[in-house]
Amino acid sequence: MQRKGEALDLDAGGRESNSAEQTRNRFNSEVSARKYARSLHGTATHRRELLCVRRLLRGLPPGSKVLDLPSGTGRLLPLLVEMGFRVTEADSSAHMLEEAQGYARTRGIAQGVEFRVEDAFLTSFRDNAFDAILCNRLFHHFREPEVRRRCLSELGRICRGQIVVSFFCDRCLGALIFRLRNWIRRRTPTDRIPIPRKQFTEDVEATGLRVVQTMATRRWIAKQWYAVLERPQAEAA
Repeated sequence: MQRKGEALDLDAGGRESNSAEQTRNRFNSEVSARKYARSLHGTATHRRELLCVRRLLRGLPPGSKVLDLPSGTGRLLPLLVEMGFRVTEADSSAHMLEEAQGYARTRGIAQGVEFRVEDAFLTSFRDNAFDAILCNRLFHHFREPEVRRRCLSELGRICRGQIVVSFFCDRCLGALIFRLRNWIRRRTPTDRIPIPRKQFTEDVEATGLRVVQTMATRRWIAKQWYAVLERPQAEAA
């Protein structure tokens, strides 16, 4: 039953769609790509994300093969290139990738970077293709555990090393404000929903991975956290 204040998400055929389909459709347009390209550049959020990603990937040696999925419009690409990685930028939206390629050319870093249209749930990459994966600003769109787990399984399949994933955690002031605002508006949110850290850990472990480190972009304040995932040592070997 649909609850008061809750929007029912339907696809073109009139059936209820899941958060993976809704996210894919929402960002797959020229307008969305142009808007996304301008949304975070130069902001404090951008600087905090750069700091976290740099810290979490600093143990990875230069020359490592790194997948940025979803790459969006390439906002984190300059950092990955600066760190000396061999980078593949991948996104389900060709419009996002077009913006990313243009951005890379203006920064003079397009050479040596591979750009691929790929869906995070079913990529065309071989098993263990990458030394590391960066999955930034995707999982906070996934409200269903089964969707998160399906995506985590694919990332685990194509990565032989660490996977850095961002998600929205409920252990912060931002999550409290989020819940309070929706309660006041009598609205049931369907996107960007903070989840318990324990729930995210359960999702990860259900796919055969494990959480080896977490980091908040602003401890006790911001919803956005990062988790470093790895396979258990015996399986990785």
